[in-house]
Amino acid sequence: MYAKYQCFNCITKHSMDLLEKAYSEHNLDNPKIQKEIFENYIKLIQTVAETAVWGKKPVELSLPVYDKLYEIFGKQDFYMAEKSTSNRLLLEMYDDLLQHCINSPDPIEEALKISALGNFIDYGVKNSFGELEWELQNLVKTKTLSINHTKNFIKDLKEARSLLVIHDNAGEIVLDKVLIRIIKKIYPKLVVYSAVRSEPVINDVTMTDAQEINLKEVSIVIESGSKYPGTLLDNVNVAFKNIFDNADVILSKGQGNFEGLNGVEKNIYFNFMAKCHPVANAVGVKVGDVVFGKIRAHF
Repeated sequence: MYAKYQCFNCITKHSMDLLEKAYSEHNLDNPKIQKEIFENYIKLIQTVAETAVWGKKPVELSLPVYDKLYEIFGKQDFYMAEKSTSNRLLLEMYDDLLQHCINSPDPIEEALKISALGNFIDYGVKNSFGELEWELQNLVKTKTLSINHTKNFIKDLKEARSLLVIHDNAGEIVLDKVLIRIIKKIYPKLVVYSAVRSEPVINDVTMTDAQEINLKEVSIVIESGSKYPGTLLDNVNVAFKNIFDNADVILSKGQGNFEGLNGVEKNIYFNFMAKCHPVANAVGVKVGDVVFGKIRAHF
């Protein structure tokens, strides 16, 4: 799908959020700091304006922002603390969630649903394990998948030799681990690869997050080569591209990965929450809906 004019709203908001995060340890009332933020914000917006052309994917439109941020601040993980907290809180639920899925009538479908619902949780505002546990349990009871191709996914897994999971956010990756554990329990000969970002970007999963939750316990963890909040095949490393090309089934998590990989001719199942009107309209759902399946954008 092509980026729409509304995508600029998202890019400018992310730019401001990232700048405020970068200066979070400074006194934002200090005139000198205000001037720095002001000038850096202009640099980010000018970069987007100078590189934006019709026909780019939404995630492609944002690449210059992250390149400029790396140029200004270096390779800093601005969300490291929040990511580590969300990983820790979800790990406390891991055993219970795993057992819940194992005991359900369809363990893979239940694990897929839980993995998908990870996108709903705003880990940054949760104060305790109990609060987070309550929210996830409530979501499992009340939310359904607006697009649900789990039966086709399970059918494909039965015939597959390899599965590539392209992960999205920290915290949510613990729920992905539950899903992979269930899949491996049912299909022990299936080789599962987990792809994470090669550089920190927003709250996306990196190798550090994968190590925090011991993801290698259930899959072979690789870096994709990407430093952006989405997977574009022009920006991945050779190792990832080889695994991607040869994987029998691919599970792509998150809207950013959908924006980058939609339209690629592979056996890809997308799992994400539609977070904006352009994407929701393109796949025929409402903003806030969670989808899972072989999804094509309408335009």
